[in-house]
Amino acid sequence: MAKTLKDLALALLNATLILVAVCLFLGWKLSSTVDGVLTGFASKIQIVGPMRDDVKMMTAELSALRSDLASLNTGDLSPEIMSRVQTRIDQVGVRMDKMGGRLDEITALPQTMLDQSIRTLGNEAAHTVNDIRGCVPPEGEV
Repeated sequence: MAKTLKDLALALLNATLILVAVCLFLGWKLSSTVDGVLTGFASKIQIVGPMRDDVKMMTAELSALRSDLASLNTGDLSPEIMSRVQTRIDQVGVRMDKMGGRLDEITALPQTMLDQSIRTLGNEAAHTVNDIRGCVPPEGEV
């Protein structure tokens, strides 16, 4: 009876240690994946900052170009050409404003992007655990 209880306690200790080892391994893999996601996220945010500055600079240049065109209206250019150029500049300005708004949204909502990354990471981890749990060979391999 004592030997059975001793063996049972030893088996329980073994199982507990194995579960702790598996949990530590999965936690280590999860933390390395999270670090990779956060590094990629940080690099993407760093890319957006200079783009936003470029958009602001181009918008300022468009404003300067508009004022230059307005001052050029001295008769050197026909009204048709002047109107066409002004229309094109206005279209580019509208596109630049939209792009700047989108960039502002991206930089203003990093928490949303981080939440999306964590959700995706969680789904991938769940699928990996589910695949491990199944322990079946892939189709075609028997």
